[in-house]
Amino acid sequence: MRHVVGGRPLHLTRSDAASVTAIEMGVPPSVERDHGVLQELLDTSSRASAARTAGAPTGLFQIGHLRAPQDFVLLAQRTLVRCQLLVNRISRAHTPRETALVVQHLDRLSDMLCGVIDMAELVRHAHPDKAWATAANDAYEYLCNYMNVLNTHTELYDALRRVMDDSQLYQQLSKEAQAVALIFLRDFEKSGIHLPPRERERFVDLSDQIMVLGRAFLQDLSTGTSDAVIEFPTELLQGLDLSLLGQSLLRLRPAKTISVVPGSWELHYISRHAPNPEARRLAYMMSYTGRDMPVAILEQLLRTRYELARLTGKESAAEMALVDKMAGSSEHVSSFLRLMAHAQRPAAQQMIAEFGALKHKLEGTSHMDIWDRDFYAEAYLQLHQPAQLTPLSPYLSLGSVFTGLSRLFYLLYGIHFRAAETQPGEVWHPDVLKLEVVDETEGGVIGTIYCDLYSREGKPPSAAHYTVRCSRRIDQDDAHLDVELGASPELPADTSTEHLLGVVGAPSRGRPGRFQLPVVVLMTDFPSMGHGGASLLRWHDVETLFHEMGHAIHSMIGRTEFHNVSGTRCATDFVELPSILMEHFLVHPQVVQLTAHHHRTGSPLPYHQLQQHLDTQKRLDALDAHQQILLASLDQRYHSSRAGAPTFSTSKELEALQAEMGLFPPVPNATWQGQFGHLFGYGATYYSYLFDRAIAARVWDKVFAKQPLSREAGEEFKNQVLRYGGGKNPWHMLARLLKEDDIARGDSRAMETIGRWGLGCPTSYELP
Repeated sequence: MRHVVGGRPLHLTRSDAASVTAIEMGVPPSVERDHGVLQELLDTSSRASAARTAGAPTGLFQIGHLRAPQDFVLLAQRTLVRCQLLVNRISRAHTPRETALVVQHLDRLSDMLCGVIDMAELVRHAHPDKAWATAANDAYEYLCNYMNVLNTHTELYDALRRVMDDSQLYQQLSKEAQAVALIFLRDFEKSGIHLPPRERERFVDLSDQIMVLGRAFLQDLSTGTSDAVIEFPTELLQGLDLSLLGQSLLRLRPAKTISVVPGSWELHYISRHAPNPEARRLAYMMSYTGRDMPVAILEQLLRTRYELARLTGKESAAEMALVDKMAGSSEHVSSFLRLMAHAQRPAAQQMIAEFGALKHKLEGTSHMDIWDRDFYAEAYLQLHQPAQLTPLSPYLSLGSVFTGLSRLFYLLYGIHFRAAETQPGEVWHPDVLKLEVVDETEGGVIGTIYCDLYSREGKPPSAAHYTVRCSRRIDQDDAHLDVELGASPELPADTSTEHLLGVVGAPSRGRPGRFQLPVVVLMTDFPSMGHGGASLLRWHDVETLFHEMGHAIHSMIGRTEFHNVSGTRCATDFVELPSILMEHFLVHPQVVQLTAHHHRTGSPLPYHQLQQHLDTQKRLDALDAHQQILLASLDQRYHSSRAGAPTFSTSKELEALQAEMGLFPPVPNATWQGQFGHLFGYGATYYSYLFDRAIAARVWDKVFAKQPLSREAGEEFKNQVLRYGGGKNPWHMLARLLKEDDIARGDSRAMETIGRWGLGCPTSYELP
């Protein structure tokens, strides 16, 4: 079989057991040919053949205005002019026709800005060329500053209010348009636009302070520059392999101390592996007490958030943050977390008791302190894992896993991946793979996924899903009227109505109009090729890939008419559902059959080998779940009205919470919270992952568990949930999908219901 990518034929000669299995399960041979090409691109050195390097650059993401780094700022400047024309037009909307178009135009305005901002966000982190990264960062900040101005633009807000206050006009909007209007209204009011001028100025000042404090908090977290180097006594490290600490010379030239930094990986290593309990205690105390600077920054951040919330009439920062989330209120979140804690605590306590029994054997006492946790968790795993675990990586080549994912999506949703040729200058690194997402129902491509999969110097080490462009209906855009109705003397005379990002759109079968197709980037940090060309993954890497691809497919399938509710643009405590659900698919034997095959022989992974790994991995699940519940509860406390008390202390709150629901005795005056970076980014929504874990477990059990590869089940999930993005009330979507009407109201009872569902866990399956 031959397939040409990038002008070079690819030859597939090995009989692929996975392909045979997939065809038997219902994947057509024509789709399997695409999978064969994809696997060879990923598992052999021919992957570079998917990119053209000769010829004039077509521009980043094939955008003609992005052929060189300096083009980024020029694109941002032209975008701002276009946006200002549209802003003027919306502000002047007083005729019935123009007023009726306000929500559509606000969404188009948001799309114009996000189309550059989101792309710049990706490029400034991923592009290896410093000139490109710098230019992208400049464009990002330039347009973000303008977006902040628009968030407090009173004329835009007034135009939206005219639409929403006119009940006849509002009812004529589609349900999706009404959802978008509500999103804009909440965003405006979260920016304090409804406040009197003096309070609005204070709102802007507090918002700026929060950003500065948040950056300082994260900077201290990442660098630890506020802490001096501390000397750790080596007499406490007997029995510990010091070579991993870079201290092997100590055997030749003994020293009384080694230099460590609070919170460093060296201290974590000591905590996890040092046999001496005093070494573990000292490592903990060095890292998690006495770090006053980050705690002071955090407390100022929390007080400022509280003041901002009170300025807007909210009781707390949590109340302000949760107004547009599924949970709705901090009381609902607290109720959910209490139920979760009650369910998880017995198993977590049993785990600590088993740790204590191990400690009694080694140290003569079963009393467990918090600094003992990591050491005895490691000892417990070593005790219970099989004497010999067969490596999984030879069965987990990147090509095998990726094609398995594509087969799964075809069987569930009728969509699959097809490798596509990239043009000169289209991608930011030669290793980036371009995938077209093909839908058999639509009869063509419904979106594009760019995959930046391999580690390299300067690239962020964490996995991420970037939305570069969202779905949006574009045939009704009347940009020519922006110039006519939005012109003003201070704006440059730009009468061109071309789409600055080169979007032309495509028809959508069964729906009128033309749609902007979604574009996302999947970024991971997988090892570069070895082993005869294949990049072999760890099981954790496969979990990461499945999780992030859940986000990507949500972006592909969530093809709405409005940018602001497309795909993953939905409530924070709903957005993780599709990706966590993917973790349940990952461990099912039928999915493993499609996914895991030896990179040389093609033989399938024996499921019992995976089962051993999964059984070992899940032994600490109860303990990890309890820790997440505790952290989510701490996040709620910190963002409650407690933050407004003159005596507010994050250390005292942590100590009180540990005494109330912790598994270990509290540590007085601890400063552990100074390293909890999610307190800035999540801000009262850290519960979201636990919440979506509970929902995903329920969806798996009621929709997919009996027949995981059922197209009927896949279509049900796609048509009830994925396709609407944030365009429908998530409670209503779940109630219809699960046929549980009692949760549709999204009230306290609904939250308690989900709390009673429990977290569930993707688990291994007993085979006959």
